[in-house]
Amino acid sequence: MQVDVGEMRSGANRSYNAASFAMEGADQLNRVSVGASIFGDFAAAESFHGALTEAHSNHIQRLREHESHLGVLGDKGHKTASVFVDMEERNAEALRSVL
Repeated sequence: MQVDVGEMRSGANRSYNAASFAMEGADQLNRVSVGASIFGDFAAAESFHGALTEAHSNHIQRLREHESHLGVLGDKGHKTASVFVDMEERNAEALRSVL
């Protein structure tokens, strides 16, 4: 088996970057809202505003979940790369001790 640890770490860093973008998107969405009066003062407008507000909140929540999952994925990528490096060092040392 051959493992490219550098590529594994690069992928982990890409996951961190994606997590950062998701966080930035959630933060930006969280700073804005649509006022209720923009659609008018009648039942259908109020209903639409309610649906829009709910969708807005759902998008923020989903971005925060993506941020968390992508961060965990980056952590696991780096941890796995470290495990392979440690294993390779132990195996090399074991071979040297036999020779």
